[in-house]
Amino acid sequence: MRAIALATFLLLGLLPRPASAEHAPHSQPEVRVGIVLFDGVQIIDFAGPYEVFGTAGFGVVTLSHDGKPVTTAMGLTVTPDAAFVDAPPFDVLLVPGGDVGEAERDPQVLAFLRERAAASRHVLSVCTGSFILAGAGLLDGLQATTFTPRIGQFAERYPSVDVVSDVRWTDNGHIVTSAGLSSGLDAALHVVARVRGTEQARSVALHLEYDWKPDGGFVRSRMADRHVPKALETSIEWPEGLAMSNEVSVGDERQWLLRFHVTSATPADDLLQRIAKGMDGVPGWTRRPGGHRWHSEQEGRGVMLALDTTAGTGAQDYRLELRVQEETD
Repeated sequence: MRAIALATFLLLGLLPRPASAEHAPHSQPEVRVGIVLFDGVQIIDFAGPYEVFGTAGFGVVTLSHDGKPVTTAMGLTVTPDAAFVDAPPFDVLLVPGGDVGEAERDPQVLAFLRERAAASRHVLSVCTGSFILAGAGLLDGLQATTFTPRIGQFAERYPSVDVVSDVRWTDNGHIVTSAGLSSGLDAALHVVARVRGTEQARSVALHLEYDWKPDGGFVRSRMADRHVPKALETSIEWPEGLAMSNEVSVGDERQWLLRFHVTSATPADDLLQRIAKGMDGVPGWTRRPGGHRWHSEQEGRGVMLALDTTAGTGAQDYRLELRVQEETD
């Protein structure tokens, strides 16, 4: 009787399931996932979806071209389950992102992706993993997205791809691409929904205590820092010996604050003048009287950009702030 009660509670999710002693890649799951790993891979890009697929009951196998350990972008060493040559069949192919420069050009990686993508029911890239898929020619003529700061570069490098900039993920039927980092959780849950149904995917999300929004959710590229002109950095004559580190980058869809810690022999006022001169040369922005402020029309609305500095611990140590804000009607 007690065994029946325990089984009932397990089915209801009221008790935690005991960990399986059997390693998932060596079991016979109904759905199997293959995750491609490489040096420079971003941890959350594969670990987040791994957690989603594992919780959904999918079998997960991790792979590298030679089966040897890889070093992630943050220095974690990960030992994959198998080399490409020993990879078992799988239904879902996952390509994470990170520092993808070498993987994007690795003929062994690209050949493996072409072969296994053709045999997989679903292919999923996370973050800059879309660069690797595009390098393999798998995104030609399809919609795709990627990590927000790399969207422009992605569109320039792969003009045959229909790059979408304001979504959390894209679904072309066979191939799904997600935006950066945590977006991989949403895309993985979307794949679970495609395979097992939305209720099953919601159950997985709730078990992970993740606020999944199947129809959208947070989209990083819609935040107000999209209004900061990309030409600004290259238009500034930066002083020699300048050191800048980003302390704060925060905001929402209407306003954004960037704060940098500056170490430089160039006084704060002189640095402001240099940046202001560069800003004055950026097309589409008009300087406003009174301080370092500029106005522009972006996406049919007025946008104000302002620069300022605040004192630090010494004459060569201060903070630079850039604020951008949409103007209210």
